[in-house]
Amino acid sequence: MKITCEHCGAVIDTENDKKCTNCGAPYSSNKEYKDVRENRKRNSDYDFREREADIKTKELSNEIIEKTLKAHNSFKIFPIIFAIIFIMAFAFIIYVASNMFN
Repeated sequence: MKITCEHCGAVIDTENDKKCTNCGAPYSSNKEYKDVRENRKRNSDYDFREREADIKTKELSNEIIEKTLKAHNSFKIFPIIFAIIFIMAFAFIIYVASNMFN
C-alpha cells in the first residue's frame, strides 16, 4: 500500500519501507495509513461474518434437503397403500354385487 508522508509529502510504500525513505519519519501515526488499516480490518470482519453466514446457510440447506428426502421416501408407500385399498374396495363391491343377484 502506498501512502503520502505527512511530514514531507513523499510517497511511502508501506509493504517495503518501515518509515519514510525521504525524511525518516514513522508512518504509524499517519491518518491515511490508519484509515486504510481500519478499512481492511472492517472488511476482514465483514468477510468473516459473511463466511459464517454462508456456513450456516449451507447447514440449514442440507438439513432441509435431508428432511425433504425423508418426506419423499415416505410418499413412496402411499401409492402402494392406495392400490391395496382400491383393490380391497373393488373386491368388496364385486362381493356385494354377486350376493345381490344370488
